[in-house]
Amino acid sequence: MRSRVPSFIMIPSFLSVIIFMFYVFLRSYNHISYLVHPITVFFLIVTMVLLWILESINNLIFRKKLQFLAEEEKRKIFEENEGNYFYRLYKFIFHDPKKMNAGVQKIDHGFDGIIELDNRLPMWWVHLFYLTIVFSAIYFFSYFLMDFSNPYKEYEIAYKNQLKEIEIFEKNTPQVTIENACFKDNLINSGKTLFDENCATCHQSDGSGSIGPNLTDNYWINTIEKDLFKNIFFIIWNGSDRNPTMRAFGKSGEIKGNDIEKISSYVYFINQKSKKPLISKAPQGKKITEWRKI
Repeated sequence: MRSRVPSFIMIPSFLSVIIFMFYVFLRSYNHISYLVHPITVFFLIVTMVLLWILESINNLIFRKKLQFLAEEEKRKIFEENEGNYFYRLYKFIFHDPKKMNAGVQKIDHGFDGIIELDNRLPMWWVHLFYLTIVFSAIYFFSYFLMDFSNPYKEYEIAYKNQLKEIEIFEKNTPQVTIENACFKDNLINSGKTLFDENCATCHQSDGSGSIGPNLTDNYWINTIEKDLFKNIFFIIWNGSDRNPTMRAFGKSGEIKGNDIEKISSYVYFINQKSKKPLISKAPQGKKITEWRKI
């Protein structure tokens, strides 16, 4: 008969395995919130009670079997159960110090006179090896049969969740319009990033112009607003009637109002700063010597 594992170890261990399986299953189908559902909690409580009853029955059977064993077998079991559980676990993993050198075989190489000791592998090493096999099996089946460890599914779920978070954020955070948009120094850096992503193809990263006009000089094809920043915002939002290549990023929903404010802040900044690009596109449009101050 093997030594007994205490209930306070056995029951939580089984319960942890069950909870982990619930986690794997629910997370695979993106229903992780059901883990705290009242029905799930009730099921876990019932499972814990049943495990306790089962453990009590096993404990009773163990004690009954002891009564029918010979004295020598009882003595061996009592020796195996000597000390508390954690001491027995330590002996099981690292070997009992009393039995470390017991039964070690000697292998005589013969020709070189070397005698090799055939020691047993440490239990911790053996169990670690078994653990890797079990883990690889679980990972293999969960990868092919479930979504738990599938990186493509995880990416798809994360992407959908991110879209939901963006949708919630946009509902709770009103977008800037031309009426309340204004130049902000703290938006210049983020505006440059957005400008590089959306505008640099036509205007160059420094705004010196390529297919599109130079944004750092005083010449403007479109002068709808009297305020320079508002004029920049208006063009990005509505596009340009005089230059069809410049489409309506804001009206089409391609770029949100808050991001247009960031891009407009960057364009305003590079237009107003004294240091201009060394090489820039020839002027286009009408020269504006003075804008209304913001």
